[in-house]
Parts: sequence; C-alpha cells; structure tokens
Amino acid sequence: MDYKEQNPEQLKMYFYAVLIPSILSKELFKRNSDIKELVDKFKVKNKIKDYLYISRTALLAKLIREIEEIEIEMLQYNVQTFKEYIEDLLITKELINNESANVTKIINKYSRNHSEKQK
Repeated sequence: MDYKEQNPEQLKMYFYAVLIPSILSKELFKRNSDIKELVDKFKVKNKIKDYLYISRTALLAKLIREIEEIEIEMLQYNVQTFKEYIEDLLITKELINNESANVTKIINKYSRNHSEKQK
C-alpha cells in the first residue's frame, strides 16, 4: 500500500508504529546522539532542542507532538525521509557486520589457537 494514498491519521499511526521502536532501538542507534542525524532531516514546526537527546523517551514525546501538528505534505516527507534513512542505516550495518564476520573468520583461521587445535 502506498503511504501517500492513506488518510493522514492512519499514516501517523503507521509512522508512530515504526518510529517509536526504531528510536528506542539500541541496535539501530547505540547512542542517543546518533538519533540527531535522522531527526535533523525531519520537517517539523519547532526545532528539536539538543537537550532532548539526553532521553529517548523525552525525544519521542516531542517528535510525536510535532508529528501530530504537521501538514500532510510534511508528514509524507518525514515518512519518506525516515524510510530512506533506516534503509541506508540497515544496509550500512549489514555491510559492517559482514566485514566484521569476515575479519573474525580470517583472525580465527590464522590465530595460534586455531593452529593448535588442528594438531
């Protein structure tokens, strides 16, 4: 289903359903400050203050209030921005994880412990 064809209230609910667990995820965002890059891309009526990044729940409360007040065009922009950012983030994390796994395999293959186990 295309999110641009949904009614604004339904789109907001779907957006909350993916935004909230994503912001709370320590796997996606290890540090609270990592969230700032995403949030800075959003179109909101009031700028998100830096002190809100101390608490993810306070940040989410502010984001939810901002999303409730925005126009449909801004909402659609934010949904698209979020989707693209998270897709890029997941691809990057997968590449990093694959690289880490490859490095770990090489280290294990040529480590002293591995050589001793083969004897």
